[in-house]
Amino acid sequence: MIKKIIAASLVLISTLATAGFPEEPVKFIVANPAGGPVDVVVRILAHRLSASWGQPVLVENKPGGSGIISTGALVKAKPDGYTLGMVVASALTIVPFAVDRLPYDPVRDLKPVSLVARTPFVFVVDRASPLKTWQDFVRESAKRDMSIGSLSIGTAFHLAWEQTARQAGIKALYVPSPSSGKTQSDLIGGLLDVALDAPSSAKGLIDSGRLRPLAVTSKERFPGLPQTPTLDELGLKGYAAQPWIGLMAPAGTPADRIAQIQQAMAALLKDPALKAQMESLGMTPVGSSSEELAATILNDRRDMEPLVKKLGIKLQ
Repeated sequence: MIKKIIAASLVLISTLATAGFPEEPVKFIVANPAGGPVDVVVRILAHRLSASWGQPVLVENKPGGSGIISTGALVKAKPDGYTLGMVVASALTIVPFAVDRLPYDPVRDLKPVSLVARTPFVFVVDRASPLKTWQDFVRESAKRDMSIGSLSIGTAFHLAWEQTARQAGIKALYVPSPSSGKTQSDLIGGLLDVALDAPSSAKGLIDSGRLRPLAVTSKERFPGLPQTPTLDELGLKGYAAQPWIGLMAPAGTPADRIAQIQQAMAALLKDPALKAQMESLGMTPVGSSSEELAATILNDRRDMEPLVKKLGIKLQ
């Protein structure tokens, strides 16, 4: 009986402690620089959570090192739920296999909270291109040397292309660029045949008719580009290359606190107005359980490790 009373008391104390969370400002650490789509989405979510929790939710940008700097800061934070990280997929599923060593273990030292969003990519060509469809690209690549441009070697864009090329049997020279703007300029200038871009950066040029979309890499059509077919529709059945953004906490953060944060985020991501905002920035809101994000990380790491090693990608 005494043991039962003690156990019940401990549950009550834990519940009361969780119910009072947060009692001080919460901080989101972000690897992306201020002003980009990921940063903007994180700040929107922070503002919404602040209103819900009645406490400030601050955003701290720690760019650089392919996400190693920001993830390292998150790992070192006190595991109390007051410091969280908005982590992009590549930081946990590509970078660990492309560097000699990390100052942390990306699986052991972090606790998944929720899958926040997925980011589809879009294959585009210049409006004057003879390539009218995805099938044109596939057929033409078998006849002549072609080029495709996107962001730097080792990025999610690069790996998405390599995966897609293997699935579709396409051969094309990958031309890395430091920015989407540079890739778009080279595409419009005739220096590239095709580009792989994010909807957030390509949509304006698509809407104006300057660029023509061939396909999106998401499982379902992206609401921001409803007329653009998916690779699944175009013959790559069951295939999608859609990186994600996940909310993470330092390992050791209490399970009840993880659950409360996850529930708050999941509820937030169901809001239609927020969904529209995120889609305008090229992202599809998700809102998963902690376990679902953990499974996503492990599955993606299993897929990416052999590909990164086969390509010989080494990040400095």
